[in-house]
Amino acid sequence: MKRMTFAIALLPLALSAGVMEVKLKLPVKPKLSITGDEKVAIAPFVIANNGEKKNDRASKVDVQSEFQRYLKKQMAKSTKLTLVDTPSTRLPGTDMKALEANRDYWKDLGRRTGADYIVSGILDFDINDKSGYRTEEYVSPADGKTYYRQVLVETTGFVFDIDIAVFNADTGEKVLEENFRDFKEFDQRNYDEILGLFENLRSMEQQLVGIFVPSETSASRYVFTE
Repeated sequence: MKRMTFAIALLPLALSAGVMEVKLKLPVKPKLSITGDEKVAIAPFVIANNGEKKNDRASKVDVQSEFQRYLKKQMAKSTKLTLVDTPSTRLPGTDMKALEANRDYWKDLGRRTGADYIVSGILDFDINDKSGYRTEEYVSPADGKTYYRQVLVETTGFVFDIDIAVFNADTGEKVLEENFRDFKEFDQRNYDEILGLFENLRSMEQQLVGIFVPSETSASRYVFTE
């Protein structure tokens, strides 16, 4: 029987005497039920359009390539899975329902790649540049009094929405689907697109890798001493 090791930190709890707060680091099983040495292929993802204009800043980013490169790098670093190349292919639909329904497509792709599992899904990356005024207090150096003034504020917001699915290459069945979403806002207009994208990805890194390998989570427990 495997032993589970817990990292515990005992901190005084200010609420009442005789109570200790126990910080636990608990192991979390991977979302996908695998042994850890399977072959995995990263297929193309559907890139959500949402009616955006073609001159939108988000369209300048090759989200497909950047995300696949990032995911492969993290999987290679954090897992013992074998990543296999995927030939040029056209997905059998533009939404998750269509991808899930076409089992023969995933079985055929499995035969062509030798993969045990195939990863695909839908990516949506949006950028929103905003500018506006907000009211803030300031103290006048002339008389020391507090006044209010309007200040121009420019921000850039980045939203990355990932609907990721894993397909069994033998049966073509979708065995897992997870949705991850991250929003980042910077006090600067026209903040770099690639930098914003990778800020989103770094925030979701543990969730993405947690599909394939065990991870850790923190929890608090309270122990009554005497």
